[in-house]
Amino acid sequence: MRQHILNSWLVAALVALVCLLGVTAYAEVKNDLRPIACPQGDKGDRKPAATCVP
Repeated sequence: MRQHILNSWLVAALVALVCLLGVTAYAEVKNDLRPIACPQGDKGDRKPAATCVP
């Protein structure tokens, strides 16, 4: 019975770690995509210039 409880706690800790890593990775990717989503040099003849604020 003790082994079963220990395994449950280890699985719960592993799931929590994976969730935290996923949230951290998502936050970093979200911050890195901001400059890519708003290109400055993508201007056409009849298109307005991109108005991006860093």
